[in-house]
Amino acid sequence: MGIIIRQSLRGSFWSYFGLIIGYINMGIIMPRVLQTDQIGFIQLFAAIAVLFSRFASLGFPSVINRMFPFFRNKKYGNNGFLFLAFITVLLGFLLSVIAFFILKPNILESNLEQSPLIVEYIGLLIPVVFFRILFLILDNYNKVLYDAVTGTFWNEFVHKTINLLLIVAVAIDLIEFRQFFFGYIVSLSLPAIPLIFTLLKKGEFNLKPNFTFLSKTLIKEIIVVSLFGLANGFSGILTTNIDKVFINHYLSLEEVGIFSVCALFATIILIPSKAIKNISTGIIAQAWKKNNIKHIRDIYLKASLNQSILGSLIFMGLIVNLNNIFTILPEEYGAGRLVIIIYSLGVLIRVSNTNSGVILVTSKYYKALTYIILLQVGVAVLANMFFIPRYGIEGAALAVLSTYLFRTILITIYIKVRFNLFCYTRNHIFIILIALVSIVVGFALPETEKLIPDILIKSIPAGLIFMGLILVLQLSEEMNNLYKQLLNTIIRAKNYFW
Repeated sequence: MGIIIRQSLRGSFWSYFGLIIGYINMGIIMPRVLQTDQIGFIQLFAAIAVLFSRFASLGFPSVINRMFPFFRNKKYGNNGFLFLAFITVLLGFLLSVIAFFILKPNILESNLEQSPLIVEYIGLLIPVVFFRILFLILDNYNKVLYDAVTGTFWNEFVHKTINLLLIVAVAIDLIEFRQFFFGYIVSLSLPAIPLIFTLLKKGEFNLKPNFTFLSKTLIKEIIVVSLFGLANGFSGILTTNIDKVFINHYLSLEEVGIFSVCALFATIILIPSKAIKNISTGIIAQAWKKNNIKHIRDIYLKASLNQSILGSLIFMGLIVNLNNIFTILPEEYGAGRLVIIIYSLGVLIRVSNTNSGVILVTSKYYKALTYIILLQVGVAVLANMFFIPRYGIEGAALAVLSTYLFRTILITIYIKVRFNLFCYTRNHIFIILIALVSIVVGFALPETEKLIPDILIKSIPAGLIFMGLILVLQLSEEMNNLYKQLLNTIIRAKNYFW
């Protein structure tokens, strides 16, 4: 777990730093500078771009995650693996352009009156999709080379920093929305470029093909993995972005904007799990190659436990500070109070099962993940169609909660039956109880009229009680070790200065 912990901490650092910038950008400045329909358009455009780029990847990220260990050989340029990746990028981009022009008339017709901004800027999808495919492939390739930080730095931190500068420029009337959006497109496309230089520096950017390495059996396996990976990846992205599409369809771009801003707070819970999955993928794939079930079980259990702790801590912080969140946001965003609560519960359920998808997609039973995700998409579509017309954006949050609960139950049962691996223990129950106690403490504390003091008064005591009980009950070996390391560092610093 050593490299996983180190990479996870570094990746989480840049993710959270980027999240802080993104929060300042989208949670504070953007709602006061841009109209809700403009914010909704940006989120909807990004969601459509992600859907197109995931389709255009042709499932090759799954090939990278599952099959790279069989190609790994730096001396021989990893046997032409990156060449295969680039051929996939070009073919996928070509297919996505064809799909775009086929679907474009329907997109324009359905949004001509309800979402005119989409009609105006729809053509910019093409360059964005190309660079997002390139980033997706190169980032996954870099991750299986045990570098989960570089992509996170450029995609989570630099991209959001550029956006912050752009929105500040709008706020002080240096640029208008049109110039802001073009800048946003550039920042969204940028992260692919530094990954190329990173791979060149490490001597891992080798586009020389090695056709002799590609046996008929291997080619067949690549095609099958790619097809199932395409279904997995596209369906997964569809699940996480479909809410915005349905909100725009049933409600309006304004509601998309309100929902997206409120959901942003809930997604804070996801950050540590992303860092864990990024670095775990290559390691679990290697463990499957060696049939090291014990190592996979160890990663599965510890990831679930530690992500449940971190997720519950963040969830507690969000709940006790709900009033403060909506003090920061403009008045029209008050309709999203329940969105944060419900969406956060869904995300908390999702992170409690961290690495389940990685375990399946890197195993010989990877096809099962496809069927699970397809069922998940069906649940997401039906849930959005049922809940949104009845409950508005709160219904979209209920759809997210329902979808994540369904997926977690189904994939947990499958992994238990198939591999005899189970990630939940009685410690998870203690974590839930400790979180509830901390939330009660946070609400019991007196409120102040000033924002920052009130956040500190509620968050610090509740957080100390939460982490204190986690450490005292020794629910996580990793958390106790990190605490000891921090304590030793403080003691050494104290002895050095005093």
